Amino acid sequence: MTVDLVIKNAKLVTPRGIIDSGLIINDGIIVGITKDLHLPQADRVIDAKGKPVLPGPIDGHCHHTSPPDTAETSSRAGARGGFTTLLDMPPETTFNGEEYRAKRQRFSGNCYLDYTLHGAAASGYPTGSLAEQWVQGATGVKFFVSNAGPGWPQTFDGDIIEGFRELAGVNGLALIHAENDQIIQDNSRRLKAEGRKDFPAMLEARPKIAEVECGRRIIQYLEETGCRGLIVHTSVPETVYRAAEAKIRGVKVNIETCPQYLYLTTDDVKKKGPWAKFAPPARRKETTLRIRELLSKGWIDTVATDHSPHSKEAKEAGVDDILNAPNGIPGLEPFLTLMLNGVNEGWLSLERLAAVTSENPARIFGLYPKKGALRVGSDADLVIVDMDKEVIIRNEDQITACGWTPYDGYKVKGVPILSVVRGTVIMEDGVVVGDKGYGEYNPRL
Repeated sequence: MTVDLVIKNAKLVTPRGIIDSGLIINDGIIVGITKDLHLPQADRVIDAKGKPVLPGPIDGHCHHTSPPDTAETSSRAGARGGFTTLLDMPPETTFNGEEYRAKRQRFSGNCYLDYTLHGAAASGYPTGSLAEQWVQGATGVKFFVSNAGPGWPQTFDGDIIEGFRELAGVNGLALIHAENDQIIQDNSRRLKAEGRKDFPAMLEARPKIAEVECGRRIIQYLEETGCRGLIVHTSVPETVYRAAEAKIRGVKVNIETCPQYLYLTTDDVKKKGPWAKFAPPARRKETTLRIRELLSKGWIDTVATDHSPHSKEAKEAGVDDILNAPNGIPGLEPFLTLMLNGVNEGWLSLERLAAVTSENPARIFGLYPKKGALRVGSDADLVIVDMDKEVIIRNEDQITACGWTPYDGYKVKGVPILSVVRGTVIMEDGVVVGDKGYGEYNPRL
């Protein structure tokens, strides 16, 4: 029998260990895992040359359509970065089942990678709209506890609690941006009244206590309602500790962080200003190092990009007044390279990397074991990485529509060199070779 694809001479990385074995792939599915001696004939044979093969990375937090990006440009950038599945987060308004269906239609035929879509909550929408999104197939429903900006309704605490109850009734998942809005708004008004426009002003506008307090409150709401929750882009250890304590009591809470909270610090904000402006903001170096440690030790469940690109023109508005720049940075292309660099630096293992970028998000979002695993019967989604290759991340090399990265000039070691989605090679040697429209919508299992 001849199969579609064989990968030989590979080190298969799983959260539970690394094994020397080959993969047999047919009709987009992993149909066998065996020693190279027993591999069958195949239409294509890829020699991994002893390099690690990771289960396909899943980005659980990607704002595909933040201008100037589109589903096409962001999924292409994700493919170049080694991702195999992207989960879209708003900004597109997705507050009920009808809007969810319309959003799904807009994505159809426009993605290089497999994808699924999150919904969103907002005060002022009728009861039942969150459960409706979940029934339509949403992998999560986003709650902005703080003001998300012009045109995006905030979700107030009473509605958060009711929304959590509604989702709990259908075993839905809440995704929470946890910052205390009153603290942020009061600080922002004060800073503007003082005429503050300097880069550090953004750090003062969104202090650590705003995230610490809100994380505590959200975990309490999850416990009260029995809802499942993922606190996204966590930058403070205090929220991680409270979540760990709550899990012991049976609270269904998970924690996500992002590479910006593993690499960028307040010093970067003071130097780069709008190019390092995101929310929650970067923290002091000692906090960043602590988040690395908590990730390594298993206290943090998943890592995502929070890819939220803005054009250079939009960001440049913050050069003269930092408070005028939008929050958000592009993150799809450098993500896996930054995480592999962490393995080479010794603060992360390949096994933990497989857990927090593949298996854990697949489990949290209801995609496992179709996604997130190197096992027989799973989709043949994988990435081969070169742990010895060094690169310098540069603005001019980025293929996202925004054309810049906050990591410009970073020298890193470890890069994805080939990725496969459902048995088809999508990226090879840093070049996207897949087709737009190949990506499929993936319903929850």
